[in-house]
Amino acid sequence: MKDQEQTLATLAEHTIAFGSKKVDQIEILLRDNYEISCEVSLGEVNKAAKSQDVGASIRVVLKNQLGSAYTNRLDKATIEQSVKRAISAAKASTPDATWKDFPAKAKYTKLTGLWDESIPEKDPGVFVDFSTQISDAIKEKDSSIIIGETGAGGFYGWTAYANSNGVLTSDRGTGVYAYSYIMAPTESGMTPPAFAVDVNRHFHLDLDYIINQAVKDILLAKKDAKGETGSGIIVLTPDALGSLLAYTLNQAVKGENVVRGKSRLADMEGELIASKTLTFTDDGLYAGGYGTALFDGEGVPQQSTVIVDKGKLRSFLWNHYWATQHGKTSTGNASRNLRTGVVDTSPTNFVISGGKTSQEDMLSEIKSGYLVKGLQGVHSSNQETGDYSVVANPAFRIIDGELVGAVHGLMLAGNAFDLIKKVEVIGSDVRRYLVGPGGSVIGPSIQFGDIQVVAKAD
Repeated sequence: MKDQEQTLATLAEHTIAFGSKKVDQIEILLRDNYEISCEVSLGEVNKAAKSQDVGASIRVVLKNQLGSAYTNRLDKATIEQSVKRAISAAKASTPDATWKDFPAKAKYTKLTGLWDESIPEKDPGVFVDFSTQISDAIKEKDSSIIIGETGAGGFYGWTAYANSNGVLTSDRGTGVYAYSYIMAPTESGMTPPAFAVDVNRHFHLDLDYIINQAVKDILLAKKDAKGETGSGIIVLTPDALGSLLAYTLNQAVKGENVVRGKSRLADMEGELIASKTLTFTDDGLYAGGYGTALFDGEGVPQQSTVIVDKGKLRSFLWNHYWATQHGKTSTGNASRNLRTGVVDTSPTNFVISGGKTSQEDMLSEIKSGYLVKGLQGVHSSNQETGDYSVVANPAFRIIDGELVGAVHGLMLAGNAFDLIKKVEVIGSDVRRYLVGPGGSVIGPSIQFGDIQVVAKAD
């Protein structure tokens, strides 16, 4: 399997040698990724497949005119033709007067634990077994539970990058995941769905956690509880908070938005923007993180970047292009769409530092509040202002330190930048989640106070 990484690196090196004779600057990013996935819905296997996503993205520069090309065939002849197509595109493009250069050589951090030799040998049947194990175990615990969907899968792949500044690097990675999505009938209708997931870069999944956590939530959700409109206490799990921040804070710390004047946080580095108890880090080197890799979409070494340290804004996230526009250096956060050639800026692993209080102890001190495990409608949040109006689902009522049931139709409204100033307690229950478009989120449950809550009318 190591041979494929070397094959891509050799092809990348050949491309730069071929193209450098024809253009001022050139770069190439090659990927060869495989995904194995399985879905079991309502007791039936509706998906069990292995797919390949292979391709190369080439960018060239001729006198500040940029052109790009994509191919899904990785052989020398096709790559050379793609270089010629990129040159034609460059000649037809408008010059970019602000263009400087592709990234220079840099030192890469040695990473371990990102590759499991056994995963490429697995077939979809292995993950079908995981999915059915989860489904069967949940049914054994409570036969009234409806298995909306269980699933499992894995990925493995190789990446190589090279440019005309002498950069040549390659990497490989593996990962697996499993999840359950279930619900159950109640006297008033149906429970909100319960979702539990586990992810790992090696072939090991905590199926017991997936099963037990989902069933625990459903059994509680079978009990209906009433919400109260007004200002209240909420506890957000990291997947719920991460999904909200993905469309608000994460957008505000993108270097491109800072340069374009679309970030509320522009010119606020060093200022207090959150609770002094909060620390957020984009950690591209996090051990076992789903977003951990040797380099980003421009071949720049990934790194650990503290975004907010004890409430103070410390850094924005940059890809190479926008960093050079603002007199900064890349933080290793370039993401790449191979087919379109678009280079964006994205988080790697968004890490929220944990506290010392267990979720159980946190909840026990709340006289009246809500535990929120999911948010619907976060994509409609205002990315520039941070304003949000979302449905908390599932949301569980807390009365005198006890979870008493599920609240249906609970709305949360406010501003994400105000929300992160209202932290009361940070939990110690740190877990890994996958949250789009923020990617991997690692963090604990967090208690917030004075949050606007709108309960559904009877």
